[in-house]
Amino acid sequence: MSGRRLTRSTTSWLLLIVVALTALAFGALDDGGPRTNADRTFDISRTVACPLCDGQSVAESDVAIAREIRADIARRVDAGESDDEIRQVYAERYGSDVLLTPSGTGLAGLVWVIPVIGVVVAAAVLGFAMTRRRSPTGVRATEADRVLVDRIRGRS
Repeated sequence: MSGRRLTRSTTSWLLLIVVALTALAFGALDDGGPRTNADRTFDISRTVACPLCDGQSVAESDVAIAREIRADIARRVDAGESDDEIRQVYAERYGSDVLLTPSGTGLAGLVWVIPVIGVVVAAAVLGFAMTRRRSPTGVRATEADRVLVDRIRGRS
C-alpha cells in the first residue's frame, strides 16, 4: 500500500511540475506578430512614468508633458531608435526612477530574482511537509482502544 501511495504522490508532484512549467512557458512566449511603430510607441509609453503624475505611465496620463513624451517617443521610433535607447534617453533626462520596468542587472535585478527564489523555497517547504506527514507505521489499535471507542459511541 505504501508503494502505491508513493507512486500516487510522485505522479501528483510530476503532474504539478509539468503544469507549472507549461504555464511559465506560455506566459513567456511572445505573441510573435510583427509590431508596428504604433505598437512599439504604446509599449514604450507604458514603461515610462509620467514625470508629473503619481503612479501613471505616459500612456495612461493626459497631461501636457505626457502627450509631449508620447509624441517624442513616436518620433524616435519612426527615426529607428531601439526601445532601450529611447528608455535610456528618458532615464538620463528624468532619472532612472522614470522607468517603470526595473533593469535586470545590479541591485534592481533582485526584483526579478527574489520572487522566483520565494516560489522555489515555498515548493521545497511544501514538499518537505508533505513527505513528513506520512502516518506512522506499526501503530495498531489494541483491544482496550476498541473497547474505549465502543464505550464512547454507546455500544457497550
